[in-house]
Amino acid sequence: GREYEENIRLDYLKRLNDYYNKWIENYREGPLLVIDVDKNKFPENEEHLGDIISKIDAQIYGLF
Repeated sequence: GREYEENIRLDYLKRLNDYYNKWIENYREGPLLVIDVDKNKFPENEEHLGDIISKIDAQIYGLF
């Protein structure tokens, strides 16, 4: 896990992740954009940041 998660109980993190995955699978309130922050290192990689911004812009543009 991430460094800041080291002191959080593993069973809590697993339950939290399960609840989040169930919520995201059933989300139907509007457009949904999921960004995998484990694969997109946008704080260190400007190309990843640009890709994310482009995806967000495309979603926003599609709303209007």
